[in-house]
Amino acid sequence: MSSRDAAPSLELRGREFRWGSRTFIMGILNATPDSFSGDGLAGDLDAAVALARRMEADGADWLDIGGESSRPSAQELEPAEEARRVVPVIEAVRAATQLPISVDTCHAAVARAGIRAGADAINDIWGLRGDADMARTARETGAVVIAMHNQRGRGFRDVVGDIRAGFLATLAICAREGIPRERVILDPGFGFGWTPGQNLEMLRRLAELRSPGLPLLVGTSRKSTIGHVLGGAPVDQRLEGTAATVALSIANGADIVRVHDVAEMVSVARMSDAIVGRGPMVPPAVSALVALGSNLGDRLGNLRAVVRMLAERGTEVTGKSSVWESSPVPEDQPSYLNAVICVETRLGPAELLARLKEIERALGRRPGRRWGPRPADLDVLFYGREAVDLPELQVPHPRILERGFVLAPLAEVLTGELPLLGMTATEALAAVGVAGLSRYSNL
Repeated sequence: MSSRDAAPSLELRGREFRWGSRTFIMGILNATPDSFSGDGLAGDLDAAVALARRMEADGADWLDIGGESSRPSAQELEPAEEARRVVPVIEAVRAATQLPISVDTCHAAVARAGIRAGADAINDIWGLRGDADMARTARETGAVVIAMHNQRGRGFRDVVGDIRAGFLATLAICAREGIPRERVILDPGFGFGWTPGQNLEMLRRLAELRSPGLPLLVGTSRKSTIGHVLGGAPVDQRLEGTAATVALSIANGADIVRVHDVAEMVSVARMSDAIVGRGPMVPPAVSALVALGSNLGDRLGNLRAVVRMLAERGTEVTGKSSVWESSPVPEDQPSYLNAVICVETRLGPAELLARLKEIERALGRRPGRRWGPRPADLDVLFYGREAVDLPELQVPHPRILERGFVLAPLAEVLTGELPLLGMTATEALAAVGVAGLSRYSNL
């Protein structure tokens, strides 16, 4: 987890949804008599309230309430009948919980009534591309929009390409209507117009659908593709299959999972988050400073490759110095290029060093004579304000105050006092001098 840490957040009902911090759980409440999953509440307000309270106690972050079945064979309701079903449930649930609520509807009139009844968001399976009045309703009510790409009735070219095209069409509507992007959540539409194989491809390629600042919701719970894969398993035997799809959706970047079985999927999400590097089990990010050197091969290309490879491996580079050239020590080798970068990492000091050594090897460094030429030489200079004393790593680097070729770039990225050393890099550089040093280029 790196760039996702800086993703925007959404605040609803006093809750902050900081995308990338962990997976959020949306519980499903069906105010219908004909839900495909067999959990329709059919106007039983007491049952709806009891279910909402249980979902909240089980760890749900959000509730999604719908009054019309969206399964392929379901008969479309008149908006007035849909509202008659869903509005009393929203009102009753809103009185019982402060969880955010979305009204699951593709009719603008129902969406407007649901917002008046206490909902905070509109979950539209047609992504604002069905009812022509839905975007205006979202703008005028200020509702958050959960916009799904629905493949039903559309020509097929490519799973990811078709979903991207749908997302772009929805975002164009939002821009035209003045709906802020930070109040839009995208759903690729698992189960809506796709074959089982295409649904599985969607999950495999989910990471390709990420868009900066836009959270991704995935709803696989109990759907027919799971039954198909599991040899015709009925709805009430799809819990484990749902758990697998939820875990892999999280691994591929889902921010919200929409589920029936909240307690079980909360456990799946927490475990998945811990594995992929999100959630409360993940240590806080630490700012570390890393020295980069190269005097073999494409020296500048090697330094730039280090920055790229760190980002590819999930370590965010937050600051870069200029590149400085220095005379070699010993003198029987090419001149060095040097730089310092600041990284944000959740790796421990030894793990960070291991990652740097892996990158050195990937760039062609091999065992050789001490202080000999090398395509990449990477050192941890500082790790937060922590002193580290391990056989393979000492932080602060024990010779940092003697090395002008480190202090010169370091002074560009850290103007304050050096952690644990009681002086600035500029002060230390003045003491050792800049003989043999020259600024070479940008990193």
